[in-house]
Amino acid sequence: MRKRRHSLSGRLLFLFILTAVLLIVVARTGFRFVVDHDMRDMAAPHLAEYVQHLMDELGDPPNREAAAALARRLPLQIHLLGEQSWSSSGEPPVFEPGHHQTRWLPDGTPVEIARGGDGFAVRVQRGDVTVVMRPTGFELAAHARLTVVLTIVGLLAVLLFAYHAIRRLFRPIEVIQAGVARIGAGDLGHRVKIRRRDELGELANSVNAMADDISRMLEAKRELLLAISHELRSPLTRARVNAELLDQNTTREALLADLAELETLLGELLESERLSGRHVALDRQAVDPTILLKELVEESFPDTAIQLNLDPEGTWLSLDPVRIRVLVRNLLKNAIDHTPPDKPAPILTSHVDDEDWRLSVTDYGPGVAPEHLERLTEPFFRVDPSRQRARGGVGLGLYLARVIVEAHGGRLEVTGEIGKGMCVLVTLPVSSDR
Repeated sequence: MRKRRHSLSGRLLFLFILTAVLLIVVARTGFRFVVDHDMRDMAAPHLAEYVQHLMDELGDPPNREAAAALARRLPLQIHLLGEQSWSSSGEPPVFEPGHHQTRWLPDGTPVEIARGGDGFAVRVQRGDVTVVMRPTGFELAAHARLTVVLTIVGLLAVLLFAYHAIRRLFRPIEVIQAGVARIGAGDLGHRVKIRRRDELGELANSVNAMADDISRMLEAKRELLLAISHELRSPLTRARVNAELLDQNTTREALLADLAELETLLGELLESERLSGRHVALDRQAVDPTILLKELVEESFPDTAIQLNLDPEGTWLSLDPVRIRVLVRNLLKNAIDHTPPDKPAPILTSHVDDEDWRLSVTDYGPGVAPEHLERLTEPFFRVDPSRQRARGGVGLGLYLARVIVEAHGGRLEVTGEIGKGMCVLVTLPVSSDR
């Protein structure tokens, strides 16, 4: 499973989240700095002048009637605190120690200013009376906070839109990656479908052109191989006829054996190339796999010990019997050739369920190293580096088996360990009209 933190989309998402957090921190810090420093310093002289005018209207000492008239005319709460306290409305605000600042009026009178969540208040001492004034109507502060919140949300929405736009811009990368993976896996008919005129569109066109070139090269190789194989059949047949006319001796038998091996090689090459073409023509028939396997073992391996683990007769599948015989014959021959005389005989297992036909051939030979398992079905591959025929054939048996299985729409898997033998499992899908 691909880790998200290694993907370009994940990194892009992380970058946008980090950008959003930094924008919020910078905006909040900037607003607070402006309000706490610049605005306060600019507003302080105006506030002092405003308070001076209010105190002049209240008189000295402050007069209740003047305070009431001033409270009715202006959005102010006025509190006169002394022997006979008076308030225009509400309770006077509390000035906590250390939470207010001191300014001076033009006449030198100190003014204490306290700021709270719902505005600010001023306190002035005039004689025996303490005057506390608090402007009302500062509900705009809540609107200001809402404005800040909406601004931040707007910034996040812009970032989200930008992320989705960039994500959409780079989305073809995933399509190209999936297409390259399918082409690399052997699906040379797949093409990357991206209608873009930018660099990604050009990259997709380059990938498609590469797939076309590879298909043409492989098709040319296949046609050349088929042509050579066909051309070799005629001189090979004449050579075999001439060898048959020789006197009985060791040289004649060796020559006939080499010619037979060469005929087998050409036959397997031709069959594998036919089946690996784009238009595979299988001669499907109703076949009982159990009957087919029994007949094959009796005809091809009459004197060889093979353990059979087969289903009862009576199950019919749609198969190409000739190709299935070639498949099973190659698997059994490979297992017999690699099983020492002192080991148990190979096991041929066949079982049909509602979805698949599972056929396996297990031997108890020397086994194969794990790094070679995936390459066993490649043409002309041998585990033995010396590549001697006596120790591994020509390397087409398992390749032809894989091609036959894939032509039937199935898959072939090879498992095993060194010293514990090898198992080849064939899984063919069962059609609904079997």
